[in-house]
Amino acid sequence: MSSSSSSSILPYKKLKIFRLGTDGNVYCNHNMVAVLRVAGSRSVRHGHEFYGCTLWPESDCKFFIWKEYVDVMFGEGSNFKQLEMKNKSLELKIENLKMDKMLLQTENKCLKNKLKFKSNKVSVAAIVLVLGAMYWYFVD
Repeated sequence: MSSSSSSSILPYKKLKIFRLGTDGNVYCNHNMVAVLRVAGSRSVRHGHEFYGCTLWPESDCKFFIWKEYVDVMFGEGSNFKQLEMKNKSLELKIENLKMDKMLLQTENKCLKNKLKFKSNKVSVAAIVLVLGAMYWYFVD
């Protein structure tokens, strides 16, 4: 995302840095899966979901990010999801190319064996022809 489009979608006062694992979970500053909580009645955003540190309030982690921001950045239709889908597509293409390579190698091996067999047949035919010619030469 460009900075101009992300600033209108994500109204951060300062940049929030967090880790999203390959498992799709948000991780706090302790590298633990963040807990999804709901803002209480004293909050201006009452009822809105947010991610916070698992160890809160015992810890002074201060990890906090609104769920909607994570959804905007990594939800369906985001650049991340599009890249993830393109990556999966390319991985499938790689697997298909590997199978094509294996099939072509097998076909190549078969063709080489056929060529050997045909060249052996030609050699035998040439020997028979030469022997036949010699026979007729010496018999006559």
